[in-house]
Amino acid sequence: MPRYALIAEPDRHRAAGLLALTQQEGLEGAVARDGAEAQELVRQRGAPTLLVTDLALPRVDGFALLAWLRGRSDARDTAVMVVTAFDELRVRAWQLKDALGIHALLSRRAGPEAMRDGVRRALAGQLAGHGQLELNADEEKRRLARIDALRLVDPNLPEQELQELVAEVAQAFGVPVALLTLVLGDKQWFKAHVGLPAALAKDRGTPRDWAFCHHVVQGREALVVPDATRHPVFWDNPLVRDGIVGSYAGAPLITSTGDVLGSLCVIDTRPLMLGPEDLAALRELASRVAEDLEHSSGRARPPPALPRPQAAAEPVLSEAAALALVREAVSALEVPVLVVAPGRKPFAANAALAELLGLPEERLSGMAFDSLCQHIASLTADPGGTLRQLDLAAESSRGLHLTLSLERPRPRVVRWVARPFLVPGGVAQLLSLMDLGIGADLKGKRERLLRQDALTGLDTRRLGEERLAKEIGRCRREGLPISLLLVDLVELGAINRARGYDAGDAALRELARRAEELCPPPGFGVRWTGDTLLLALPGADAVVAEAARQQLHDVPAQPACVSIAVTVQGEEDPHGTLARAHAALVRAKSERKPAPPRD
Repeated sequence: MPRYALIAEPDRHRAAGLLALTQQEGLEGAVARDGAEAQELVRQRGAPTLLVTDLALPRVDGFALLAWLRGRSDARDTAVMVVTAFDELRVRAWQLKDALGIHALLSRRAGPEAMRDGVRRALAGQLAGHGQLELNADEEKRRLARIDALRLVDPNLPEQELQELVAEVAQAFGVPVALLTLVLGDKQWFKAHVGLPAALAKDRGTPRDWAFCHHVVQGREALVVPDATRHPVFWDNPLVRDGIVGSYAGAPLITSTGDVLGSLCVIDTRPLMLGPEDLAALRELASRVAEDLEHSSGRARPPPALPRPQAAAEPVLSEAAALALVREAVSALEVPVLVVAPGRKPFAANAALAELLGLPEERLSGMAFDSLCQHIASLTADPGGTLRQLDLAAESSRGLHLTLSLERPRPRVVRWVARPFLVPGGVAQLLSLMDLGIGADLKGKRERLLRQDALTGLDTRRLGEERLAKEIGRCRREGLPISLLLVDLVELGAINRARGYDAGDAALRELARRAEELCPPPGFGVRWTGDTLLLALPGADAVVAEAARQQLHDVPAQPACVSIAVTVQGEEDPHGTLARAHAALVRAKSERKPAPPRD
C-alpha cells in the first residue's frame, strides 16, 4: 500500500494544517477538497495509509466516502481520523465507528496537540476522541440575546429587498429554494424565503430539531448535504421524508461579535452537486448579508446574481437555422457566453467571453471544447484540479454550476453555468462565465438588479413607478392621453399547489410575454406584485386601452386572470391614478365568478 495520507477537507488553510501534521509522521500527503475528488485520488493511487476527513464534504459527503472506501479490498488497513464541526454528525459517526472503521473522532474545536495525538492514535489503531455533544449554554444565551437586540424577528411580511436577495441566490445556484433563516430557541424562522411549499411559507418556520440550519449555527461552519435521502443523520428528517429537502447547503450568518444568527442556505429536491468553490461563494454571500443585518437592522444588501438562461422552446427550425439565430443573439449579449452545438462542438462565442479569457473571438468558436477547458484551467492556480471539474451539463439536468477563481488575465471569481437546450438534431448547451465581481461596487450592482424582475424580465415596481411618473408628465406636456392596465393571474396559487412552482413561474412568464407585446415602446410592463402586472400605455385613450385589455383574454386555455384598464384623468396625481386602478382591480376580483368544476 502506498505510504501516503489523504486529507479530505474543503478549507485550504485547515487542509494545509492537517497535511503538516501527517507529514510530521513521515507520510507523503495529498489533499482533496470534496468527496468526489478524494475518491478519484484513491482510484489513481490506491487506498491511503491514513484518511483524515470532514463529514460535511461537497459532492460526496464524508459518510458516503468512508462507506465507499471500506468497500475496497485494499482499504482494510487504512486508518481514519474524522474532524468535524458538527456535533450531531460526530455523534452519529461515533455510533457507526466500527462499521466505517473510524479510529479517531475529533471536534473542529480541538487544539493542535489533540489533533496530533489523534493522528498518532489513528495510525496506531487506537481509538481517540468521542461522540458526545459539546453544548455551550452561555454561548447560546448570548446568541439569542443578540437576535433580540437587533430586532430581526418581524411578524410582518418579509422585506422586499430580502425576498429579492434569496430569489437571486436561488437563481445563481440553480436551485428551487433559498432561505434566510434565524435559528431561535425552539424553531427556525424564515426571515426571507423563495420556493417553499405553501404550508411552510405560511408558517415561516419549522421546529428547530427539523432544521438543517440548526447544525450550521451549532457548528459555526458551512454545511453541505449532497444527498439527504441517503445521509445517516438526515434521511429520516420530516422535511426529507416529505420530499421538501433532497439536498442542502448553508453558510452561517456571523456578526462582528462572533454570534451566529442563522443561515443563508440553498435547497433542492434532488442531489446537490455544488463544489468547494460554490461553498466558498455561499460563505462570502452569508458574510455580507450578516453584516447588513447587523448594521441596518434587517435591510440586507444582496450580492450580484447571475441570470438564469431559460430552456429553449420546442424547435421548429433546422439545426443550422436554429443555431444561426442563436449565434446572432449571442453576439449581441454583454454577458460572456459560448454556445456548444450537439457533439460538444463550440459554435458561437461573443466578445465578452473573448475578453474574459484573453483569447481572440474567432479562435473561441473554432476551438475544441476540451481545449477550451484546458485553457480556462490554465488561468487558475490549480489547473489540474480545475480541469477535472469543467464539463457540460448532463442533458437531462437543469444545468451544471461551478465557481472558479481565475488568476489571469486578472484575478476574478467567475460562475460557470452550462445549460442544455433542444435544437433540431440534438441537445446544444449555453455556457456562460459570469464575473461575480467580488470586491466590486456592490451598491451600484444592487441598484441595477433592482431595476429588472429576474423571473419575468419586466421592470421592477421601483423602476416602474419612476418611469410611470415621467411618462405621465411627458404625455401632459404633449397633450397625449395615457392609460394603465393591471392584470392579476388569479390562478397562480392554484397552479403552484397543483403543478408545482416551476409551472406557476412558467405561467407568469407567459403572461408577461403577452403583456409586453401589447405595450411597445414607449410603453412598458412592470411586475407590480407577485401575481400582478402593470402595463403603461402612453398615447392610449380609454377605447384603445380597453381593446388592449380584451386581447389579454383572447388566448384559449390560458390560466384565468382578471384585468382592468384606467385612463389618467386631467392633472391627476400618478399615485391617485394607481390607487384608483388598484381599487378597480380589487372590485373586479371580488366580482369574479368562481371557475366551474372541471371533469
